[in-house]
Amino acid sequence: MNRFIVLAVLVLMSSAVLAPRLKVEPAADELHAKPAHVSPWSKDAPAPKRGGPAEMVEIARDGQGQFHLNVDVGGESVRFLVDTGADVVALTEDDADRLGLRPDPSEYRPMLQTASGTGMAAPVEIERLTIGGHDLTGIEAVVVPDLPVSLLGQSVLRRLGSVTLKGDRLLIAG
Repeated sequence: MNRFIVLAVLVLMSSAVLAPRLKVEPAADELHAKPAHVSPWSKDAPAPKRGGPAEMVEIARDGQGQFHLNVDVGGESVRFLVDTGADVVALTEDDADRLGLRPDPSEYRPMLQTASGTGMAAPVEIERLTIGGHDLTGIEAVVVPDLPVSLLGQSVLRRLGSVTLKGDRLLIAG
């Protein structure tokens, strides 16, 4: 129960922080037909170009109305819920363990405001992650006990560029 409350509070906090900066535009088919953009994570997507400008990241809304993304974190694929209201990347304990980010139990401290009070988390740093041709280093993150899914927060999103909601698609362009 607490993990769902923590997740809900993180989503609400992130919505309040990002909402003033989020641009909502009508879907492409509402204006006029535009060629579809192939998500860089689809199996039919071409390999990302290296050395040139980074690609736009386009994420389709899932059946629950959320945006999930598989991200290369130090060579490991991690599934994230894109959370525009979270200040930092929040990792599940399982994902953090798989990435070799194992905080000592003494490093967990009250850091998150939740509906049921203050939530515990341990600060960590992700050395490198890659999203749509963007290679980012030194990512601020936290490990959160009982978190059901890792959250991709503002410590990454603000470094990628603009975040725009367009119909049922979330576009991140740098």
